[in-house]
Amino acid sequence: MKATYSKLFFIVFQLSIVTSAFSQTVNFPLNHQWNELIEKDVNKLDQNVHTSFRPFIYQVVQESTDTVFRQFNREQHWYLLGTTWWSKGLKWAERKINDEDLISVGKKDDFKININPLFDFAYGKTIDNKSTTFTNTRGFLVEGQIGKKFFFSSSFLESQGKFLPYVNDFINANNAVIPGQGRAKLFKDTVGYDYNRANGLISYSPNKHFNFQFGHDKLFIGDGYRSLLLSDNAFNYPFIKITTKFWNIEYINLFTQFQQIGFGGQQDALLPKKYGNFHYLSWNVTKRWNLSFFEAIVSAASNDRMYEFQYLNPVIFLRPVEFANGSSDNVLMGATSKFKLNNKSYLYGQVMIDEFNFQLLKKAPGWWGNKFGFQLGMKSFDLFKIKNLNLQVEGNMVRPYTYSHYGDSATAQYSSSTYTHYNMPLAHPLGANFVEGLAFLNYHHKRFFIESRISYAVYGADSGNVNFGQNVNLNYNYNRAKISGTDGDFGHQIGQGLRNTLLYTDIKVAYLVNPKTNLRVELGWMTRQQSNALMTSDLSYLYFGLRSSLYNYYYDF
Repeated sequence: MKATYSKLFFIVFQLSIVTSAFSQTVNFPLNHQWNELIEKDVNKLDQNVHTSFRPFIYQVVQESTDTVFRQFNREQHWYLLGTTWWSKGLKWAERKINDEDLISVGKKDDFKININPLFDFAYGKTIDNKSTTFTNTRGFLVEGQIGKKFFFSSSFLESQGKFLPYVNDFINANNAVIPGQGRAKLFKDTVGYDYNRANGLISYSPNKHFNFQFGHDKLFIGDGYRSLLLSDNAFNYPFIKITTKFWNIEYINLFTQFQQIGFGGQQDALLPKKYGNFHYLSWNVTKRWNLSFFEAIVSAASNDRMYEFQYLNPVIFLRPVEFANGSSDNVLMGATSKFKLNNKSYLYGQVMIDEFNFQLLKKAPGWWGNKFGFQLGMKSFDLFKIKNLNLQVEGNMVRPYTYSHYGDSATAQYSSSTYTHYNMPLAHPLGANFVEGLAFLNYHHKRFFIESRISYAVYGADSGNVNFGQNVNLNYNYNRAKISGTDGDFGHQIGQGLRNTLLYTDIKVAYLVNPKTNLRVELGWMTRQQSNALMTSDLSYLYFGLRSSLYNYYYDF
């Protein structure tokens, strides 16, 4: 009998090891579903939180987080009453599975460190049984704090995965880059891919006005599902982020290093670098209205040029500096805005300008160099007065050739200064030359979640080796399409080229196991229908997973 109890305790202990807990001491996770839990609270009229630059610094949203997460407190427990050692063991195991960090050392406001495993196990199969998928991810998360001002985190994920055919096509076309998860190598020849990722962050807040972060992770600008300015679509990258807060202003300086893989076949070599410099000023004009301004420059490193130190000035306008240097870099500007209709709904939007010439806009429609994009969306909580029933609708459009840049030579096919990292767009997954509409409807009751989403997009792909402006990695002068006018530079419209329609739906139900890590059991059904003049694809797919959902992975392209 004693051996039986020992085996039981060992099994429970193993279950606690493969669960994880997110000790919210540095940044709140970027996961959209997880962010939505606190958005209703931080967007109330009496809140002065700046919500459009994410991830949120946990100390800023701590009060909202603690308030919202009380709804996940459990009223019943699995363990039996009693004082025997095995009853205490079951009680301990249940706390670890549902509520606590696996290992926690120290005390808050002095020194504290938490260590937790991370994992993602999933399996899926298409309805026609022609394709199966799996994800096998294991890793760990270490987070801690020293005093009240210094925080740190580090994590590592090792993964093997097999993907749906359209995702495999993307991976093969982009030099073995897994969407949002970096470079990969073949796993067991052709079974799947082997890939990994590492995150790291240190954060220091000397006072209520400043926060300094040095990290290797992803960032997101906006209040929507997509971002046309900076999203978490691409792989991790190193950055320095300085946040300054005063009055109703939040001002962010961001300095990043991106990498250019290229398309000539994967090889083990030092990847070319390029640098991003970002300024973002968020202004809560009133208790309802936020207006924010964005500017960015991407510059490629070369043998005779490493980094332009003039861009380090935190309060300078970047475009005049870039012009004074010879206009050699890729400059983007934009704005975001949010208007709170009431305590439970708001409108949001973005404007992104890569290049714009008003005189040519008046001269003739569709000048190729007028490169810009728009976003407009709405989010409502407690729809029809049903608690935790939420609706989000959003529209996005980006003109052809946006985010791209000229090449290193007149005949170069690709540009080293495009708005990309690891061959992936830093903004929308579709790149440019598209229009998209999407909607989310979700509901949760205690620990049960259900979500339904649908998106429809029209985009124009390249055809016949002609650059129609969708691939943002290309040099915009390379085989650019000639549409109308004496030089063919006018008449460029969204959807030009090989016109594709893409309908994507996803319905899933989930049970939340541990609210500190978004550890959940998921069951879902996804459909994807794509058509153009050359092909039609109709995919239905069932999937099941047990995962710690701290990140966003965008396969809806």
